[in-house]
Amino acid sequence: MCLFLRNRCSHSHEGNVTAMHQLVLLRFWCKRCKSGVIHAAPQQLSSLPNVRAVLASELRMNGVQGVQEYEQVRAELLRVLNSRRKKQVPLQVYPANPHKPYCQQEASSSNSLVVGLCPKGDCCDNEQDLEEENLILTTEEGEQGRVPLLIIRPKTSNKVTARRPTVVCLHSTGVSKETMRPFMEAYASSGYVTVAIDARHHGDRGHAPHAYAEALVAAWETGEEMPFIFDTVWDIIKVMDYLTTRPDIDPAHIGMMGISLGGMNTWFAAAADPRIAVAVALIGVQSFGWAISKEQWHARVATIPYPFQAAAQDFGRETIDTEIVAAVWERIAPGIMDKLDSPHTIPAIAPRPLLICNGKDDPRCPVGGLERVLNKTMEVYASMGVPNHFKFIAEEGIEHAITQTMVEEAMSWFNKFLYTGQNKLVY
Repeated sequence: MCLFLRNRCSHSHEGNVTAMHQLVLLRFWCKRCKSGVIHAAPQQLSSLPNVRAVLASELRMNGVQGVQEYEQVRAELLRVLNSRRKKQVPLQVYPANPHKPYCQQEASSSNSLVVGLCPKGDCCDNEQDLEEENLILTTEEGEQGRVPLLIIRPKTSNKVTARRPTVVCLHSTGVSKETMRPFMEAYASSGYVTVAIDARHHGDRGHAPHAYAEALVAAWETGEEMPFIFDTVWDIIKVMDYLTTRPDIDPAHIGMMGISLGGMNTWFAAAADPRIAVAVALIGVQSFGWAISKEQWHARVATIPYPFQAAAQDFGRETIDTEIVAAVWERIAPGIMDKLDSPHTIPAIAPRPLLICNGKDDPRCPVGGLERVLNKTMEVYASMGVPNHFKFIAEEGIEHAITQTMVEEAMSWFNKFLYTGQNKLVY
């Protein structure tokens, strides 16, 4: 048995992944190993050497039981994030020219209508009171190691720089950081620094009509990258490394919000990095393991069918079935059905404030699959003495779309926990 097979298949699978699914994974890894796919042993994340200690201290101070469980969850997530990294390079940032990026699909019309109604604060009277920066941040070798950043903030004089609370805004599938501009301008007009990035193979990192689709298929074929969620989460950790050094950002008050894919990226980034002080996940949280066990994966898979179609062809199947879906998830996002699924990673965000908004009728993020997640998360927050730091909203009659209610809840959540009298702007 080759090194790759031993490393990938010797662990027991938790959650709802059946023995048949495991056999599919074993058969797949053996097939791929014959083509010489071998992964190097993972190394500790260099950018977060004290992340486990930070979390353990945070939990112990609140007298929480099961500290070790959440240390282990975070350690496993960091191990996975680091497992397929290219050669590391020094973190560097340099200016970029603003331009209209390439979008692989149109933003949801309902989403665009809603974000156009983002409430503006009274810190700045108009858009002329805001300023923006376009930057490139290097996180690792290769084209995808160049992370485009858009920063919008209130204007300040050259003589004074205020350390402001900050909100990182993450976009949905197929679009770009620019689609988050209405959110960014709304938050910036209320006194926040706002930051957006292009996810892997999106925006300025995806120059072809099917860049993201091709990356997902390549991830299935080679196992060398994790373009679905995890590679972007790695980038977010590096972005946090940079943001915490900026003189205009209060490093203790950095929040994050995302829509759909951006909501998933927010969820996992907050679980991985305790420096994210407040998190808001809109229409992104789900249970991948539950969806497999209940065969409720169809709507989610339909959003990115390409690797599943490729896998079905590899296995000689005419259609995508549950075993194919399980094999692909484990290949492109290891652990997402069990050890890193929401029942483990969502509670790991505690005690930091977390808001989750879903549509009650959303087939991509079925609310039925979140019962265990919600019960466990509420129990953890209550045991820490901060039950009000967790809120879940399932909006009646809404499928996979954000609403004005979600927009307003997100703004209120940040204003309550991130931009309070305790971190009032001081010039």
